[in-house]
Amino acid sequence: MVGKKIIGGSAVTAIMLLLIFSISLSSPRFYDRRESMEQSATCLDCHEDYEATLAGTAHRLSSDGDLKSSMFVGCINCHDGWEKHLEDPSAETIVKLGGLASIDQAEVCGRCHQTAHQQTMVTTDPHFRADISCLDCHAVHNNPHKMLVKDEGQNFCLSCHNEVKGEFHRRSNHPLQSANIRCTDCHQIGGIKDQALAVGHDWRCQSCHSDYAGPFLYEHPVVYDHLVEGGGCMECHQPHGSPNDRLLNQPRDGTCLQCHGTPPGHRLNHDGLGTKLACVDCHSEIHGSYNNRLFLDPDLGNKLFPDCYQSGCHNLNR
Repeated sequence: MVGKKIIGGSAVTAIMLLLIFSISLSSPRFYDRRESMEQSATCLDCHEDYEATLAGTAHRLSSDGDLKSSMFVGCINCHDGWEKHLEDPSAETIVKLGGLASIDQAEVCGRCHQTAHQQTMVTTDPHFRADISCLDCHAVHNNPHKMLVKDEGQNFCLSCHNEVKGEFHRRSNHPLQSANIRCTDCHQIGGIKDQALAVGHDWRCQSCHSDYAGPFLYEHPVVYDHLVEGGGCMECHQPHGSPNDRLLNQPRDGTCLQCHGTPPGHRLNHDGLGTKLACVDCHSEIHGSYNNRLFLDPDLGNKLFPDCYQSGCHNLNR
């Protein structure tokens, strides 16, 4: 119960963290800085080219100038079995992270990386349950990319998420293929309770589409209810791509009709003229309006029906 209370998650989460902690206690984790650098230098006697593969990255091998630094990196910090390897320099006597199971990789990386991302990836994150390991997304050697992701220029998430990849090829789509956005602009990996790994879907949208965010004097409930009731942008839009214009879930008026029926007056008055127009032809301020509770186009009286409004029969400001 103590572990469950501390991490604020499930009992399974607490057990997993305790398991990782107990595993780490039984394995060599920490070395004196001087020892780490000296033994790593010994490794470079045979593997001198490996030092260059880490240069310029967060895993750059530490030197004498780093003795007072809060971080230091050496070959022996990641590659267990180095003692035996010095006696018998064969491939079987040294641990290579790529050959470890995902939980064992996480234990090695967790010796330094104690972050929400690291902890969540071995507990509640769906990637861990799918047996996705650290090295499935990150590469340590020969990797100049930020955060050591395998491919910073491409969205390598799509190498697994094939269905999502297809969604970005629909006729209306977010510009992932042109590299104007990346998966991680909307999805954060690690430390997120949402199974879709999105940090507040509406807030993600509004970070780019601030002109639709409001606040408006007349709010469209579906836009802001997401924060408390689960509505929001995705009630109307498909975030990756859609066969319909503007990423809409339904073509033409279908999106509006998910919630709204056609008013009887639209069918009866003026020979059903109201049914011959698209909803947005008149209700153009669908995200919210500063001046009209029906979200009508403020220029409607000039654009479509000047006689109707100038005659006084209809009022735009109701």
